[in-house]
Amino acid sequence: MTLPVKDDEDAGAQQQVALRSFYRSFYKAAAGSCAMVIETVADTCEITGMTTNVNGRDRNLGGYGGSQVTVTGQITMKVKFKASLSKTAQ
Repeated sequence: MTLPVKDDEDAGAQQQVALRSFYRSFYKAAAGSCAMVIETVADTCEITGMTTNVNGRDRNLGGYGGSQVTVTGQITMKVKFKASLSKTAQ
């Protein structure tokens, strides 16, 4: 997720708002991912880890662009696949 930061406003405050929004969306996506795995291919799903990376970037070099914050995340799950999937994969 990449979010622009307006240079004429408090960049720190904008980043905090953007990060809260990202984390809320990320946690919902994690929960939804496990639910979808159970719905389609697994008997159980457990979120075992989540990591995020935040990078700020000033693209205003040369007078173009503006600042932005990029946030990426990874979800690690422990999944027990449905027995019927194991049989068809052989």
